[in-house]
Amino acid sequence: MPASRSKKTVIDTARQRIGTVYAKALLGAAEKAGQTDAVLAELKALVEDVLEGSPEFEEALRTPRITPEEKSRLLDRVFGGKMSPLLLNFLKVVSQHERLDCLRAIERAAEKLWNLLRKRIEVHVESAAPISNQLQYTIATRLKHVLGRDVVLTTDVNPAHLGGLVVRVGDTVYDGSLAGRLKQMQAVTLERTTETIRESLEKFSIAP
Repeated sequence: MPASRSKKTVIDTARQRIGTVYAKALLGAAEKAGQTDAVLAELKALVEDVLEGSPEFEEALRTPRITPEEKSRLLDRVFGGKMSPLLLNFLKVVSQHERLDCLRAIERAAEKLWNLLRKRIEVHVESAAPISNQLQYTIATRLKHVLGRDVVLTTDVNPAHLGGLVVRVGDTVYDGSLAGRLKQMQAVTLERTTETIRESLEKFSIAP
């Protein structure tokens, strides 16, 4: 029987796919207008500053209880004259298709696609405590030298790592934390114990 997936996982996956479709459309329009960097910066600020700072506003954009037309008017009142017409019109199109619940997925997909087009690689660093700007610069510079590509570095604090850094480059994780090393040691110990048991059983099975 195949493993089941939670409803949340299915919904998130669907939003990711939808987000990619809209992100491609936004990038195409922004590239044609020569405004890609500015538009993506505005979209990032919308998600990280406006939506994060005002859950009520985000809920108003997401809820099906407010019509797409009402949401478009709300967007005009809040962002008219403060946001590039290109992005504002894009948001209204997303509203008309009742997909403003995918804004976070759209922003993330647009960033990934733009980095890919610019031949930049995303690197995510987790540490037990905040790392300084100087250390971030050092990490990015060294990785750029090793990978031969510009690096887009993001960081997170995760006390579970105890010490050291966990660096994710694409789908590859380099775990230099104490927790990671302990986990590796546990895996090696378990493997050795299993091998010892296997050898003992083999000897037992051939004993006269």
